[in-house]
Amino acid sequence: MNNYIKLNEDRWNNVKNDYTKPWSHEEFQKVKNNPLSVGLTVGKKVPEEWFEKSNGKKILGLACGGGQQGPAFATKGYDVTIMDFSKSQLEKDDMVATREGLKINTVQGDMTKPFPFENESFDIVFNPVSNVYIEDLENVYKEASRVLKKGGLLMVGFMNPWIYMYDADVVWDKPDEELFLKYSIPFNSRKLEEEGKIKINPEYGYEFSHTLESQIRGQLKNGLAMLDFYESCDERNRLSKYGNDYIATLCIKL
Repeated sequence: MNNYIKLNEDRWNNVKNDYTKPWSHEEFQKVKNNPLSVGLTVGKKVPEEWFEKSNGKKILGLACGGGQQGPAFATKGYDVTIMDFSKSQLEKDDMVATREGLKINTVQGDMTKPFPFENESFDIVFNPVSNVYIEDLENVYKEASRVLKKGGLLMVGFMNPWIYMYDADVVWDKPDEELFLKYSIPFNSRKLEEEGKIKINPEYGYEFSHTLESQIRGQLKNGLAMLDFYESCDERNRLSKYGNDYIATLCIKL
């Protein structure tokens, strides 16, 4: 499928999972009454000291709609903009913001295209695991750097590419079946579909692994320097007993 972005957008407009359930008032109150706790990946929260390195509180939440992360930042005094390609996810941010008396700016946008913001508009760009739905990361990191102020921070979570070497159906749904290496990386579901090697399930959409070079050097070559990183794992995933399946990076714009 050429327009894989549209299918992925439809998926996020209709799917129900942990990331599409907006916080209830009770859940929001717990967040409000405790220190900021947000995730770039599954299994570990972002260290507080990462946010302490910021020179300001104007933040772009990139592909993290859903009525969770945006409200968490807003209740801690951040000037929040959320950009997501899913209208449904943005509506959940708007709903929670209205209910709780918060201000969140929501913008429907596609990470594969120029971001609809002026140069050097934000102190932080916060991008939880989502570039797995993007085939080419070049535009994502170029635009994230462009909209960051000098000294601004880019926080990104992404999948460790090695997990895509195994069949996801076997990993998640067939715990008694032996695991075998099946795919080379970088994994590209669009090309594999064209070759007749896989069939895309609309419930999950198109996914793409990326080399560590494209993930890390992709940031560095766009005027960013890495300050920190960490790994984490999703204990629901049986591959996690062999290694960490997520990586999060902190970079600063030079």
